[in-house]
Amino acid sequence: MTFSLSPVLLLLCLAVAPPSVLAQQPSWLMRPGQLDVHAEGGLSFIPPSFEAGASTEVGVVGLGPGTLSVGAQLGLRQCLLACSLSGVLALERISTRDVHVLGRLGYHFIWPGKSQGKVDLQGALLGGVMEARILRDTPEFRYEGRGRGLAFGLAVGGNYFLSSRFFVGCEARLRFASGLYALSLTRGSYAFTQEDRQWVRLGLGTVFSAGVRLF
Repeated sequence: MTFSLSPVLLLLCLAVAPPSVLAQQPSWLMRPGQLDVHAEGGLSFIPPSFEAGASTEVGVVGLGPGTLSVGAQLGLRQCLLACSLSGVLALERISTRDVHVLGRLGYHFIWPGKSQGKVDLQGALLGGVMEARILRDTPEFRYEGRGRGLAFGLAVGGNYFLSSRFFVGCEARLRFASGLYALSLTRGSYAFTQEDRQWVRLGLGTVFSAGVRLF
């Protein structure tokens, strides 16, 4: 009697294989060539402000257990309530608004032991340009200003997939930017100082997003 060893070997392999191999599930880790698009909104704590924007990211190359990615983000930050404590005490209204366009160099990975989970974790370096605007209104004078400068930052967060394409996410961001205002007086008289012209933005906040993986 003759018989083939192939079915026997296959049964033996299945018997000793770990459960993770027997029941593979799709991984939501970003892969090279995949494109994510996000709509974002959140709060910054330093200073208290609201932020909204959009971002996109594409996987470039596998690196170790994760994927290196590049992307870009566009955002608007509007100061809320008391933009300046000194302004409140002096009966001044100070409003600031920032618009930023930043590039992203990210790394997507999964938590050890959770390779089959629905979470895609990531960290990113940010760099680009920010335009800062200011409005200062006092009983004696009023002026406006805007200026551009380089911006840098760090981000860390993750996306939770509701399906194979749609996800929600959360990201903590730390940003720094600096530049000079071009100021214009619209009421009263006031001599601008170098301190008035210099602007610095140090932002720390959390952004929530909803997104889709297109590829």
